[in-house]
Amino acid sequence: MIAHRRRQHPTRVPMLTVLIGSLWLAGCASSNTFTPQANPAAADAYTQLGVAYLERDNLPRALNALDRAIEIAPRHAEALQALALVYQQQGEYALANDYFQQAVTAEPDFTRARNNYAAFLYGRGQYDAACEQLEIASQDAQYANRAQLFANLGQCYVALEEFDKARARLQRAQSIDPRNARGYLMLAELEYSQGNYPQAWAPLQNYLQLAEPDRAALEMAVDIAHARGDHSMAAEYQRQLGTN
Repeated sequence: MIAHRRRQHPTRVPMLTVLIGSLWLAGCASSNTFTPQANPAAADAYTQLGVAYLERDNLPRALNALDRAIEIAPRHAEALQALALVYQQQGEYALANDYFQQAVTAEPDFTRARNNYAAFLYGRGQYDAACEQLEIASQDAQYANRAQLFANLGQCYVALEEFDKARARLQRAQSIDPRNARGYLMLAELEYSQGNYPQAWAPLQNYLQLAEPDRAALEMAVDIAHARGDHSMAAEYQRQLGTN
């Protein structure tokens, strides 16, 4: 979360470990490139087996199954991405990066893989590269969780302190899904951190209506209400803080 200190830049914070809409477990890639001798059904089966093991944190067996899938179909994008996630969990970051790259090269329209790759890059502090992957992914108008993707992109630009770009992406998240609570909160935090209290108030109110109020959001609401001269509203939020 962006730090709640007046007229200061937001601090850089880790992207959410689980990005809504980026779950790699949901199905296999629809278009994979196989070798002439490949058995697509077998590659899919090994991939699904590897993902099942990965769900259970049985990384050695996941690795064995996914390696078998890649032996059968070296450009199986879902298997390549799952391998990247295995190596990411194992702390083999160079291998994880390599397999993420192979996955998005094998299937450039594999939006989930790009989103997961962006999360990996963000976690490694490679914010420029993470934003680049998310920008490409954001072009997929059919992506089921596109609003969340734009919220991730806004957070990525906050990390780069490119606040105009961050603001535009967060507003885009709102236009795609007006009930995306996280996008409202991030936009409120951005404006608050820049001292733009009037601009922070509306998205904060939307967030408080859509989500269970949390302490940080209520503290921000108290500060902004005081700044607006609405001391009775500030007192109400202060009361909620006492019961939260």
